Amino acid sequence: MGTMCSKPTARPHDVILRDAQPADVPILFAFENDPAWREMAMVKHRSAAVFHAAWAKIFQGWAAGATDVVQKVILADGETCGTIGCHLQGGRHIVGYGLGQSYWGRGIASRALELFLPEVPQRPLYATAAATNIASIRVLTKHGFTIVEARSVLESARCLPRDELTLMLA
Repeated sequence: MGTMCSKPTARPHDVILRDAQPADVPILFAFENDPAWREMAMVKHRSAAVFHAAWAKIFQGWAAGATDVVQKVILADGETCGTIGCHLQGGRHIVGYGLGQSYWGRGIASRALELFLPEVPQRPLYATAAATNIASIRVLTKHGFTIVEARSVLESARCLPRDELTLMLA
């Protein structure tokens, strides 16, 4: 769960999605660079150079007409608070999202997923979450994803070892 913050609670109609832009990358890096964010997602730290290179690859792909990555920025009350996207991996369309810690627990991820799902017509959609990330699992199941697999995942270049759930939206 996220921490409480002094900002007013976002109402669902205050959440919008827009295409990610290069100017968003420093804000998104700051969110991912937060140790609590990485602990929730159970991922390893990435340097600013690696993070920026990953986003540069996405932007270059879009400029070349690639459509295998859809990535939106989540805005709540006009503030950039995270991203939500879908990418093709191993023949599966994988949905993922992340919010800055100060936006956790405010219903923003749930509203963002509600807005995002109609933009990605492919089915089935898949998502993974660390088994300890109860908030994310709750958001996904609220929107029709069901758990189809539970497994232990070994440490990788990006991820920490963890128990992980795979969820699917048919």
